[in-house]
Amino acid sequence: MTLILGIPTLTRFDLLEQCIDSALAGTVAPDRVVVVDNSAGQCQRRPDCTYLVPSRNLGVAGGWNLIAKHAGDADLIISNDDILFAPDTIERMMTVATSNPRAGIVSPIEGQRFSLFYLRRSAYQDAGPFDESFWPAYFEDNDYHRRLILKGWDSPVAFSAVEHAHSATMKEASEADLALHHARFRANQRRYVFKWGGMPGQETRQ
Repeated sequence: MTLILGIPTLTRFDLLEQCIDSALAGTVAPDRVVVVDNSAGQCQRRPDCTYLVPSRNLGVAGGWNLIAKHAGDADLIISNDDILFAPDTIERMMTVATSNPRAGIVSPIEGQRFSLFYLRRSAYQDAGPFDESFWPAYFEDNDYHRRLILKGWDSPVAFSAVEHAHSATMKEASEADLALHHARFRANQRRYVFKWGGMPGQETRQ
């Protein structure tokens, strides 16, 4: 089975390069790397990657859906661009996924599982695509985790010494961009509560 690594990116192309290099150097490496360039083509190209360039910034959920659509039936790992894989990261995720057929996603990061995760194709088909109304980011991961739970899928952790730069794109943002970002965060938070009847872990709706 082909293994595809998908990475949405917007501005931190320096971190993206490190992310790709670390994934390709692992004990189990992806067969292909697919980058969703949400910057409309500003990302520098490298010959060992496939680039998908939407006409607008699809946001996190939209980027994930585009990767899943492009991947077809391949096994899929999705990563933030600010992740550094440990040599055993993908190997550990695939081992846990193979041993647990009800693992909808598998991540090496406890508490931030959607920063880097294996996505089982059958779970994606069952739960449906990521909700792109949580744009550009935040709560799309909580929403999907909730939907996986309701469908009976597990989300185990395959611990590995991953390094994560944590919101690297926002660290480069201007004050105006940060203010807009916080407004969108609050809007997505309200949408989540409206959709599920409470904050993550306090949902009242099925």
